[in-house]
Amino acid sequence: MRTLLSILSFLLVSTVLAQSGRLTLHGRMVQGDKTVPNVSIEVIKDNQIILESFSQKNGSYKIDLPLGSVYNIAFLKDDYITKQVGVIATHPTEDISGMYFFQLDLELFKVDSADVAETILPPVAKLYIKEKEKGFTYDKDYVKWVAEHYEEIDEEKR
Repeated sequence: MRTLLSILSFLLVSTVLAQSGRLTLHGRMVQGDKTVPNVSIEVIKDNQIILESFSQKNGSYKIDLPLGSVYNIAFLKDDYITKQVGVIATHPTEDISGMYFFQLDLELFKVDSADVAETILPPVAKLYIKEKEKGFTYDKDYVKWVAEHYEEIDEEKR
């Protein structure tokens, strides 16, 4: 009985620790060479806002995300185009744990800028973990794919 209890305790602790840890996402909000202060940041998990924050006066921000979930992070400010970042803080085949850090500086664009459609990628990006030893990565192929579809939609509107 004691052995069974020990095994069950070990399995419970292993399961809890398997996806324990966090990803610290940090960076700056900028427009050109100027910082953008007081950007509203919303972290959404399972269609619920679980965290609301703001960038600092110098445009910097820091968000801690527990591992083991998928998040959508929205960066919002009046008169600016909203940026959204998908964060997949889980691995499809391996348990991940520990502390991860990722710097993501985001450029915001004013809504009334005449050159917005021509000069920016759509306001979406994706972060995920491919190899747990290497940490999180910015999915450039995803951004490229979204940009192509954005251009197609933009051309159809003209």
